[in-house]
Amino acid sequence: MTSFEANDCNMNPKDFSFLQNLPGNLECIDCGAAKPDWGSPKLGILFCFQCSGLHRGLGTHISFVRSVTLDSWTAKQIQQMKMGGNANCYEFLTKHGVDMTVGTPVKDKYDTPAAELYRKVLLARVEGRPEPKEMPTSSGSTTARPSAPVVDPRRLTGFGNAPLPEAPQRKIQAVAIATTAVVVVGAAVVWFVSSL
Repeated sequence: MTSFEANDCNMNPKDFSFLQNLPGNLECIDCGAAKPDWGSPKLGILFCFQCSGLHRGLGTHISFVRSVTLDSWTAKQIQQMKMGGNANCYEFLTKHGVDMTVGTPVKDKYDTPAAELYRKVLLARVEGRPEPKEMPTSSGSTTARPSAPVVDPRRLTGFGNAPLPEAPQRKIQAVAIATTAVVVVGAAVVWFVSSL
């Protein structure tokens, strides 16, 4: 088993140049944009800035997003990138039935049992372990997880424990009551002043 230092470091230009020369890495794996400089060590792939936002939305358990130039990397993450590559990931996922064409949502590509298997294979290669062969049923993939309970969207309005917004009918009633109260109080004040 290979040991890697846990210290973070910046990816040096030599490593980035190596990554760019891997097959498929001169273009974003998801949209085809030239010169991608964002990556996911969990998948060993490079993608553009726009697609990095989509990958962040998947969660770190699926695609851990790093900027090649701005973020720090561990030696293990750099090794995962070197053992991966856009072409390797594309080929593996396509072979396992994932639609990798441009326009396919990233969730449909990387939140799948095939992508989970690829993440495990890539990690096993880096750690010097035997590669897993069996397709996971749901582990690590949110696709097969039970859905979240349905929540009434009105409960999500406001911040913290803010009350629900009033229905328009109640607002009209409140305005009518307040207006009546102002008129009654005004009349009482006029009567009081005139009686002095």
